[in-house]
Order: sequence, then C-alpha cells, then structure tokens
Amino acid sequence: MRVAFWRGKGSAQRPLRLSLARLAGLAALAVLLGLVGCAAKVSPPPAPPPPPPPAELRDILTLPQDVAAYFDPASLDRPLLSSKEQRRFAARLRELHFAPWHRSAPAHARADALWGLAALKPGRHYGENLRPLEPTFRARMEALAQSEGYPNLMRPAIATANTSLRVLPTHRPGFLKPDKPGEGYPFDYWQNSALLAGTPLLATHMSADGAWVLVEGRVAAGWVPVRDIAFVDEAFMAQWEGLPLGAVIREGAPVSARFADEATPAPHLFTGRIGMLLPLLELGPGGVTLLAPAREATGQAVSLAVGLAADEARPLPLPLTPRAYSGLVAQLMGQPYGWGGFLENRDCSALLLDLYAPFGIFLPRNSRQQSRQGERIPLDGLSPEAKEALLLERGRPLLTLVHKPGHIMLYLGQRNGRAVILHDLWGLRTRSHKGEEGRFVVGRVAVTGLTPGAEIPDVVRSGLLLPSFDAYTQVVPEADTARK
Repeated sequence: MRVAFWRGKGSAQRPLRLSLARLAGLAALAVLLGLVGCAAKVSPPPAPPPPPPPAELRDILTLPQDVAAYFDPASLDRPLLSSKEQRRFAARLRELHFAPWHRSAPAHARADALWGLAALKPGRHYGENLRPLEPTFRARMEALAQSEGYPNLMRPAIATANTSLRVLPTHRPGFLKPDKPGEGYPFDYWQNSALLAGTPLLATHMSADGAWVLVEGRVAAGWVPVRDIAFVDEAFMAQWEGLPLGAVIREGAPVSARFADEATPAPHLFTGRIGMLLPLLELGPGGVTLLAPAREATGQAVSLAVGLAADEARPLPLPLTPRAYSGLVAQLMGQPYGWGGFLENRDCSALLLDLYAPFGIFLPRNSRQQSRQGERIPLDGLSPEAKEALLLERGRPLLTLVHKPGHIMLYLGQRNGRAVILHDLWGLRTRSHKGEEGRFVVGRVAVTGLTPGAEIPDVVRSGLLLPSFDAYTQVVPEADTARK
C-alpha cells in the first residue's frame, strides 16, 4: 500500500509516494529527536537524602565496656599507688572533707554565692513548660535570697539526705532557649551540683521564708531545702572527726539505722552512692559499721549506727588497683547523664570525682578545675595525631585525665594501637549536609576512642573530640609514682 502526498506548490506539483514502512521509520525518528530535545531541558533528578544516623556509636558497639578488659589479667590486683602515697592523698581528702566545719567566714563572697540573681535576665530562661519564666520570677527570687543580709546564719551543718545544690532557692528549672541545639532539657542552669548525705557543711544564709539554706561543702555550694540538712554541735563534730572514714562502694546500697533491739524496725535513712564518705565505727569480717546522720524535729543532727556489707563499704582508702576501679565503674556504666547531678545522675566531672573518692583522691567539682589538679601537660599547637601519640606515650591508665573545654575524660589504655577513654557524655555536635546544627545524643557513661562518631558524617562535619583536646593531667605526678 502506498500513500500519496503533494510536494510543493505551483505548476510542478506532483504526488510523493512513500511506503508505510518508510513512513513509520520517519515517525520513529521524529519521536526520538523530540525526546532528545526535551531531555536537554529537563533537570537531573534530586540527590537521594543522606541515610539516617545510626542509633548507637560504633565505639560503644565494638569496644569492650568493661574497664578490666584494657589491663593484663596479671596486673588487675597490682596497686597503681603505694599504700604510703594513698594515705597521703587520703589525709588531704579528709582535711578538705571536714574543712567547712572550721570556717569562720564564708568561702564565697556575696556576688559569687548569689551569682544566680545576676544571671536572671528578662526573657533569657525558660521554665518546666519550656516557656519564658514569668516576669515576676526574678522578683520572687530576690525577695527569697535577701542578698543584702548575706551571710545571715554561719552554722556548721551536715547533709542528711542525697539532695541538690541549687543556684537559686527553688526547685523550678532554668533552661536556656529549648529549641537551640545543646540547650533545654536536661540543662537546668539552676542545678549546680549533687550533695551526698553525710557531707559536712557550713550553712551561711537562710532564705526569707526559712525553707531554703545556702551551704558550702567540700567541692561546691548552693541552696538546699532546710529539711535535707541538720545543724551540728561540738560533740557531734568531735565524734565524726575522731573516727576514720569509710567509703561506700556499692551504688544504691540501702543505708538503714541499726538498733540494739533487733525487734525495732530499721528505718531507711538514705541511699548509698559511690563517692559517699562516712565515719567508720567498726570493721568486721562480714562488713562495716558506719555512722550516718539523721535530722531531729528540732533541726539538730543525731548520729545513728548503720551496717553495710563488705561489698558495700570499705575503710578509706580502698587500694587503687585496676580490679577495684573497674568494679566501681561497672556499676555506673550506662548510667544516664545528669547535668549538675540532675535526677541524682552524674555529669562528666562528677563521675570522676566520685570514682576517685573511695581511693582517697580528691578532685574538684568541675572539669576545668580537675584538669589543673595535678601535673598538667598542655597540648597547644599539636596535631590530632600528635595528641593521641603523646597520650599513648605518657598517659597512665586510670591516672591520666583528658580535657577539652567543657568536658573531662579518663584514659584507660589502648586497644589495637588506639587510645581508649571513659567518660560521661551527653552528646556530640553535628552539622547536617544543609549546614543545620544539632546533637547526636549519647547520654550516658561509656567507653569510646578519642574520635567517637567518626563514622557519622554529620559529626565529622561539626568536628570530632580529639582536635579540641587542650590538656592531659596526671592526677598523681609522675615524680610521685616513680618513688613508690
């Protein structure tokens, strides 16, 4: 079959005859050319979105979370310090522990003790409903704090409960802008630190309503509810200071009064925490008898005998061996992060403070102070590779702290030629491929390498931990351990 077309106009018109097969070929060519022309005008398909971040850090999944795994089994019971050296450290800890009872004036000037009032700027802090604190909040805090009369008390006291040292006389939180990465829950800026039961205190200032008292302890100061402390007299202080100290080594051990009449129910006083120090009355084959404080209705303190098993409390100082240290860490591994002791959990510096106390070693409260407690090795000008090499060369497992601004870590040793650390880590900064800042939340005590999150692109974009390390600290100077 043929189809006739007329070609051109004018006198020379004549039909052009094409076969159907040829016509089909021309049509196909036209379609192809059309597609090519259109393709040149179409944008390429969008790149696929980046994969979601992993639910867990690779380091936590691949590195042993048992501190003992980083030591030769033959060295687990080998002391890292001599008994003489430990006694020297324990004597200093003991002196600082009871020091608040012997102050004739506050350790903090008024501006430092009541700094929270100056920090209260309009619209800066948010409450528990994540809305700005009401305008009347500052006026209420100023009225309660009655700062012009500071100090108005000056009485020795003792903590009778595990409680919080607050920046202001209130339980209400003070968050910064909640939708800003790294702010909001759990970063309550009115939470200064935790306070363990049995801690000697100097009560310096009472709130206007009598419900709160400003106290100074061994490592920190702040407001506590009056019901959580008791005032002590000369006889109480003489009894407590006249006895050796015992250290609680079981997290969560119930501390209950012991009465001669066994038929009398033993009342629960408080929960034992690693880092807690109490006077030692008696050491027996199955455990220890300690003194614990209780608050009478008059507000005065009374001492009660409490019994704890041998695996719950020991005389201070506990021999500093890898096995003993790892036994304490094992109880805290995975414990949720607690900014300033929030919800009775620990932050990075509180973790180390409490882990060292049973061995008689004093550490200050915050990470910056801890990095200056001992022989400090600055890392200025070193590359990340050089920083790790220096840690592997000079670091001493369980005795070397690793510091970056705002964070403190403990050197454990090495695994496959790479340094390994223990720390209580809230999160790692992230930056998305669009430049948005965020956090990869870890939120607990963990063992990692020096570059946790190196497998997560958003963490790498924002920056790994290792480049920001600024110092290593030998808790016990090398010259001291060389003499042991």
